Amino acid sequence: MRIVYIANKINGTTGLERMISVQSNYFVRNFGYDVQLVLIEQNENNLERTFFEVDNKIPFHFINAKKGPKKSYFKLVKSLNNLLPGLEPDIVMVCIDDIAWLYVPYFLKKNYKIVYQRHSTKDINLNRYYKGLKTKISNVIKSKLVLFGGNCYDRFVILTNDHRQDWKFVKRLSVIGNPIILDAEGNRAELNNKVVLAVGRHDPVKGFDMLIDSWAAVLEHFPEWTLRIVGQRITVIDLRKQAKDLGISDNVEFLEHTKEISKEYLNASILVCSSVIEGFPLTIVEAMSFGIPVVSFDCPYGPRAIIKNGEDGILVPPKDVLALSESIQHLIKDNNLRKEMGEKAQINIQRFAKEKIMKLWQDLFEELHPN
Repeated sequence: MRIVYIANKINGTTGLERMISVQSNYFVRNFGYDVQLVLIEQNENNLERTFFEVDNKIPFHFINAKKGPKKSYFKLVKSLNNLLPGLEPDIVMVCIDDIAWLYVPYFLKKNYKIVYQRHSTKDINLNRYYKGLKTKISNVIKSKLVLFGGNCYDRFVILTNDHRQDWKFVKRLSVIGNPIILDAEGNRAELNNKVVLAVGRHDPVKGFDMLIDSWAAVLEHFPEWTLRIVGQRITVIDLRKQAKDLGISDNVEFLEHTKEISKEYLNASILVCSSVIEGFPLTIVEAMSFGIPVVSFDCPYGPRAIIKNGEDGILVPPKDVLALSESIQHLIKDNNLRKEMGEKAQINIQRFAKEKIMKLWQDLFEELHPN
C-alpha cells in the first residue's frame, strides 16, 4: 500500500511533525507500506531535512522547491494535481490545519482515498491574539468555514471523542489517539529529585505564565524545589522576565527543546501541563510512560482523555492558578502518593501503546483500500 502524506514541513519540533515521522517510520518498517512525504512550506534548500528521524526509504517531494514567494492556494492545488498522479497513491493523508485544507479534496483530481488527520482544535484557526470588530467578524466567518469543513474527506481522524463537538457536521469521523512515542525501555523515574517538569514551546497557549505564578506559591513552602521548562523560546512571551520579576529565577530553569528529552523525564518527579487548550498533549503521554504523575489543567480536550483523575494524576479547573499550585504541593509533600500515582501512570498509559494505535491506522487503511 502506498501512503502519501501532505504536510507543511517536517523539519520543525511540533507534535504534528513528530507524529508524522513516527507514523511514517512505523508504516514502512512494520507494515511494509510505501510512504512518501509531500511538503508545502519546506524546500530542498533547508539545511535541516528533519528534526525528528525519518526512515531513509521515505522520499520527499517539495511543492515550493525553490526560495521565493509561496504559491497561492490554487497554485498549490494545481501542483498537487500534477504531482500526485505520478506518485500513484492508494491513500493521501492531509496533515495541515489551515482552513482551506478542510476543503482541498473538492479540487483534487483523484482516484485514491483521502484522509484528513487533525491534531489541533478548531480554535487554532481563529485569531486568538487580537481584538476589535474586524477580528470579531473574521472569526465568525472562520468559525463557519471550520464548522462545515471536512465532509469532503473519505475519513476525518480526530484524537479524542471530546473533539467530536468541533466536527459535528462531519459524517465520516474516526478517533485515533497518539501513541506512546518514547520507549522507556522498562525505566521508571525514581521521583526522588526535587524537580517539576514542563515541556512545550513558549507560546501563550501553553499557559507557562500561569505555571510560573503558581510556582511562586509552591516555593513559599518548598523553596528547595526547581521548575524546569523545556521547549523552544519564542518572542511572544518573556517567561524569564516574569520569573525574575517574581524573584524566583533561581528556582526556574529554561532549557531548549532537546532530542534527549528522556533524560529530563527520568530526572523529574512531577510533570505539569498548564495549557489553555490541548488537542492531545504528547508530553503527558510520555511522562506517564516513564512513571511520572501529572498535574494538569482540565482544559479542552486532551488531558481528560489521558489522565485518570486521582489515580494516575490530578486534573484541576482550567486557569485556576491556586488549584494548580495546591495540587503540585500535594504531590511534593506526599512521597507515597506521588510514587503510587507514578506506578499507575506507567501501567494505565499502555492503552496508548504504539502497537495498539498503529493497528487502528492499519485497520482504517485496509477498510478504505481493501486488497
